[in-house]
Amino acid sequence: MVEKSVEELYISSARNLRANFPKFVVFLGMAYIVWLIGTTFFIPLNKGQFLGAIEASRLDSIIILAAVVVLLFASFIEIGNVSDGVAGMIVAYILHGSTKIDDLRLRKMKRTFRTVFYIFPVTVAFLIFSNLLNDINPLTVTLWPIFVVIWTVIGAVMMTIVVGSEVEEAARAFTDKMKKKMNGKK
Repeated sequence: MVEKSVEELYISSARNLRANFPKFVVFLGMAYIVWLIGTTFFIPLNKGQFLGAIEASRLDSIIILAAVVVLLFASFIEIGNVSDGVAGMIVAYILHGSTKIDDLRLRKMKRTFRTVFYIFPVTVAFLIFSNLLNDINPLTVTLWPIFVVIWTVIGAVMMTIVVGSEVEEAARAFTDKMKKKMNGKK
């Protein structure tokens, strides 16, 4: 089992958060902007225009869709790194009195935070693709939000269990430390 110090964890988590959060915001924002500009400007502009036998607006749609999918995929990667940074900082904050952090505890926290944080790009993807999904089948537009709500509830329960157990252990360690100090004064 690999253990790292609280200071190492805090520094690496803060560095990870500073490096990846701006990229996440840029990728997710650019996905939305590309979709917005493409659907309100380029696709309507090229309606009725043809390149040989292919309508230009269909070609624009494919290019815009590809760009948005690539940007959303990049945002998924970055939000995973952001969630790892946040989880590491929270573990370091909770266990600041300890000298070492167990790798298993950190992995549980990271997995839980990733589960919760992945909801953001999935929600933005729904906002972007909802019109397209509605054209394909209206049921998908109904099921996607239900899926996200179920995912959110599961993530909230996981977060409560994992963070609650960490806080409980930190409180127990603090209480033991206080008892030792109180017994030492008698």
